[in-house]
Parts: sequence; C-alpha cells; structure tokens
Amino acid sequence: MEDAQETGELDYVNGAALVRYSIAGNFLGLPAVTVPVGYDKLGLPIGIQFIGKPWSEAKLIQIAYAMEALCEAEYKKPQVFYDLLGEC
Repeated sequence: MEDAQETGELDYVNGAALVRYSIAGNFLGLPAVTVPVGYDKLGLPIGIQFIGKPWSEAKLIQIAYAMEALCEAEYKKPQVFYDLLGEC
C-alpha cells in the first residue's frame, strides 16, 4: 500500500478491496450514482454511492440531488479547475 501512495499503482488485491461494494451492482446492471459528501482529515474527497432497484434511475437522481443540496456548503473548488459548462 505504501508503494501505491508514492506511485499511484495498486496491486490486484488492494484494487479489488476498493471496489468490493460496487461489483455486485455492476454485475447485475443495477443503476447507481455517487455523490461527494465531504473530505477526510487529509483533505481528500469522500463520496457516497447509492445503488437502486432496476429502473429506479429517476429516484436515484432525486436522492443524489437532495444529498448534494445538503453537502454543497462543504464543497471546495480544486486548485486546478476548468469550468467546462460555463460561458463560452
């Protein structure tokens, strides 16, 4: 794991551990959305993932919108930021 912090590379075991909760949703084709909710002690972003029943995309979007509204005050703009949706 220390090598991963220096080089950004992960071995298979650590990589699998990071995605263990999303594999079932991907395998079954369930809709999912991830929302940023804050930052850890080091300032790294933390997110929460919601996985829904089949064909529940509309409900997931509503949940994500509500969660973003609750957490929006905590969001920080990164040092390097490009507003791709802003005025051209």
